[in-house]
Amino acid sequence: MYRYTKNLCKKCQLQEDSFHGIKINGQGLCSLCFKTSEPPKRNWDDLQKSFEAKLDNVRGHLPYEGMIMMSGGKDSAYMANLLKKKYGMNLLAFIIDNNYEYPETFDNAMTIAQKLDMPYILYRQNPKLMRQYYKFLFCEETLSQQDCGQVCTFCGRFLVRTATDFARSMGIPLVFSGHNPDQIFLMGESIETDPERLTIMEFTMEMVAENTQKALEAWAKTTPANVDRLFPQILAPKNVELVFPFQHFPYEPEKMMSTVRDELDWLPIKRFSKTYIASGCKLVKLWAYLAHCSNTNSYVDFEFSSQVRNGTLASETVQKFYSETNVEIDELSTLIRELNMTKEMKLFLGEKLGKTNDLLNKL
Repeated sequence: MYRYTKNLCKKCQLQEDSFHGIKINGQGLCSLCFKTSEPPKRNWDDLQKSFEAKLDNVRGHLPYEGMIMMSGGKDSAYMANLLKKKYGMNLLAFIIDNNYEYPETFDNAMTIAQKLDMPYILYRQNPKLMRQYYKFLFCEETLSQQDCGQVCTFCGRFLVRTATDFARSMGIPLVFSGHNPDQIFLMGESIETDPERLTIMEFTMEMVAENTQKALEAWAKTTPANVDRLFPQILAPKNVELVFPFQHFPYEPEKMMSTVRDELDWLPIKRFSKTYIASGCKLVKLWAYLAHCSNTNSYVDFEFSSQVRNGTLASETVQKFYSETNVEIDELSTLIRELNMTKEMKLFLGEKLGKTNDLLNKL
């Protein structure tokens, strides 16, 4: 998400990256674009029918037929609009505050819920526990990855399980999540028929399970409480089904943005770039910057790259996103101090970039 080199793929804008084995060839194409094959073919009619069957199975269920995870971004806004207007679902909107969200997240999510006549709950996590948790994810050496991807991997699973556990306590049978196809694949929840993709997904989930066990053991050494809740092995409890609509319908981000702007007066959260493609919380800016310091692409960079290759996002849009993205040193330094990571980040930045780094000088 932040640039560390000018050696970019002319098609998908991915940076050259030795850690992930991404090279730019003489034609200006990255390894993924040069070797790219056709996207996996989907039988969208069958996938849509299986999705609609899930909805039909819970028609009339009380108090709600489903619960929708609302982030205020384009994906959850479009999903809510689809479920309410096309399918007439009786839904509860669930908004999670992990203590590191931007105010626009809640403003957007609550506004969308109100426009769609959905009751909503703002679920606030314990601030002290979240400080411990996120410092652990950033600093625990046994989990550390060069691109800092462990933070979103674990946090994403924790937030999903928070939602599904809440749904179970309310007797709600379905939980809808607006994760995009790449995220769904990395969570091991993608509907796949291609043998190669199935093998990759299975291998990825083996790695997630292995790292989850490491996290459970490392966390328990210092803070025995909340282990299973923070590091879930399974994303949904018994009697709750987790549903990802964007594996049942084509994922078309630019079209989705246009739809929610027109029908919901939705506003993009431009905390990351004036050209909105996606947004996130304050933690995203930090781990993306740490990936930048390590000269690696982040998983967000790979998502944009994948969407360009699949033809769902214009290369020019991605290029503009990057050109308008700025590192906000004051915000990052404040977050590091809030998480009590000053010592660890000084050591990391000193090793990676030397004593002249702007962020290091702020700490």
